[in-house]
Amino acid sequence: MVTLSFYIFSAFLSYTDCTRYRVPNMMLITLSVFLLVFGFFENRLTLFSFVIPLAILVFFIVIILLKRTMILGGGDIKYMMVLGFYLQPFLFPLFLLLAGIFQAIFLIYFQKIKKRRVAPMVPAMFLAAIVTEVSFYLEIYPF
Repeated sequence: MVTLSFYIFSAFLSYTDCTRYRVPNMMLITLSVFLLVFGFFENRLTLFSFVIPLAILVFFIVIILLKRTMILGGGDIKYMMVLGFYLQPFLFPLFLLLAGIFQAIFLIYFQKIKKRRVAPMVPAMFLAAIVTEVSFYLEIYPF
């Protein structure tokens, strides 16, 4: 049930981020509640399920304070924190690597081909989460 709710909400979040460049807070809150409740009942929550989102928050607060002119959407940060609840801790490094690669591809596409200044990041993170989970279930990762 955790996986199903994650994929349904993430698909809607990706769509709204692509079309409107917005990540609705209510949708993120609802997804977080679903992940926490279903994760509790399915015994998927660990201490790292709470440490990873907190570490992400601290990391981005420091980045925003150091470089105030950087374009960084708050919805993207919140979605990455929600992904911290969802992904298992040993999958998170692969997710970060893939998210960076996919985001670079999205930026090239949106800036060079579509001639836009910004690119949606939620679809890149969602795609990275899918590839990470598939590689884990196919036993490609961890090596």
